[in-house]
Amino acid sequence: MKKHDNIYRNARMRAAQDEPLYSSRERAAEALFVSVDALSDYENGRTLPPCGVVQRMVEAYGDHDLKRQHIQENCPLLPDYGGTSACCITQAALRWAIEATDMREMALRFARLASDGKITGGELEAVGLVKEKAVALRRVMDDSIAAIEDAVKEVTK
Repeated sequence: MKKHDNIYRNARMRAAQDEPLYSSRERAAEALFVSVDALSDYENGRTLPPCGVVQRMVEAYGDHDLKRQHIQENCPLLPDYGGTSACCITQAALRWAIEATDMREMALRFARLASDGKITGGELEAVGLVKEKAVALRRVMDDSIAAIEDAVKEVTK
């Protein structure tokens, strides 16, 4: 994969147009809670980022198409993901799996932040990311419940 064809680097560069922070790989890595070397490896095609990191990229960069691109390019069992042919329950299950990949890490981060019973000014960005993850997971759970209920209705008709 050529450097300019890398979906992760391209997403960061698009985000950098609106948020100059992302023009620096070092600052982007810090915002994504990964090492600079790891981000470099993802952006140069040496390693594949874990789903939890891809989700953080989607949220940080504001690039919701990145998730679909990641799945289409790297999950050979799901070539049609994101298309209209995938059913609601399949999409809900897949979104649940993607969103939940780094929940333990996020829960531990939240526990560390809240262990003293307060949030300091230096913790605001980190606690904001925890909140964003919780909101995203709540949306996925609501969608999953609705998809399950719809699938059960189809069976019980």
